[in-house]
Amino acid sequence: MTAGYEQRILNVLLDKYERSKAYTENSENARVLLKPLSSERLMEELEDPEQKASFLETLDQLSRDGLIRYSWVRHETGNLIDSIHLVLDPGSLEESYRRTGRTAKADRVRELMRDIDDALTSGSLEHGGQMESFLLGQKKRLQEKKDIPRFFFDTDEKNGERNKEDAAVLNRNLLRVLCVMDENRMRRSGDCMERVLSAGLFGDSKYFEHRLKSRVFSILRAMAPDREDLPSDDELLGEYGIVRWPEIFELTGDLTAVRKDGGRIACGSEPSGAYINSLTVRELDHVTCGDVRRILFIENKANYVWYSLYQRKPEELVLYHGGCYSPSKKIWFQMILDAAPQGTEVLHWSDIDIGGFRIFTRLRRELAPQAQPWRMDVETLRQFDAGTMPITDQRYLNALKKLLDDPAYEIFDEVIRYMIRHRVRLEQEQCILPQ
Repeated sequence: MTAGYEQRILNVLLDKYERSKAYTENSENARVLLKPLSSERLMEELEDPEQKASFLETLDQLSRDGLIRYSWVRHETGNLIDSIHLVLDPGSLEESYRRTGRTAKADRVRELMRDIDDALTSGSLEHGGQMESFLLGQKKRLQEKKDIPRFFFDTDEKNGERNKEDAAVLNRNLLRVLCVMDENRMRRSGDCMERVLSAGLFGDSKYFEHRLKSRVFSILRAMAPDREDLPSDDELLGEYGIVRWPEIFELTGDLTAVRKDGGRIACGSEPSGAYINSLTVRELDHVTCGDVRRILFIENKANYVWYSLYQRKPEELVLYHGGCYSPSKKIWFQMILDAAPQGTEVLHWSDIDIGGFRIFTRLRRELAPQAQPWRMDVETLRQFDAGTMPITDQRYLNALKKLLDDPAYEIFDEVIRYMIRHRVRLEQEQCILPQ
């Protein structure tokens, strides 16, 4: 400690109070105290007679004001302080907070609860969706623990100086972003670049990146199931339509994209594959699929390139899936599926692992209920046995077992049982054959 004892004594005691049962459980028997003798730094400081006099004078004044009580070490009255107790009656606590310039933790908790309630009733969140469930869970935690969850901002101490940044403003801005993200995903509004989003919401193109992005990532990771198999941060954010730059969508086959102004993009004229970006997708009226009899989604980029160059048949349309598709890519995929001739076979090729199963199941649930897995079976595992990877994590095996109880994954039951029995999984790249 250095000089300025009133603020420092009260801040230390209030920090202890906010972690104590006196605060969390409103316990009348709890005590909040400071033992000066346990602070080597303080005791060294009080070797200076002037500092010691100032310290004792401050204690005496705080005691007369009814904010603390203190006691002396036995036989050391007037010399050594044994303990300093914070007075816990509401009026005294309020005055202690006022003198330190702090907002009481109970008030910070109530304010965050109100802000979460505003987000929940804004109409921007999908009813019953993951974001709504997450925020309801955080509200319940606030009620039960009376503490600011780690996903949100709170005042803290850094290098001995109290951080003056307004955590309440940061929390409201964080909740604004979460609402925009969920609304974007729910209404399939297409992609929005991070800096455009930031400039539109906060008048600062880098505010989201510098102040909120890491918190958003931690929330998305917490919301994602089976954390041993998470997509990347940018992929998680992309599911909500927030991207760094416009996305590039890749395909190979007989497809023509028709813009609203009548312009045409003949992708089929590019035998090695064509590209279209997410901004162009917004300008499309429709697509036509030509003489397509089969659509094959491929998760992995290397496999997409290999298959498009060496394996694709003329009647096939091959689409690079890329894992966790964004709202814009979802719109693009939906356009293609809607344009496909009746009876077109729809297949999907992913890794033979939890992530691949999940990617396929999402595609089937949201876009193509007729889709079938391709090269995601026991036969493929046996064929490429030399390239399989061992499963050593028991948590991963337990997650596989849970999939057996989920009807959405029933199509993979045989291969999942094989994976559990032999403790193996297979990445797509191992299936690429030399040319």
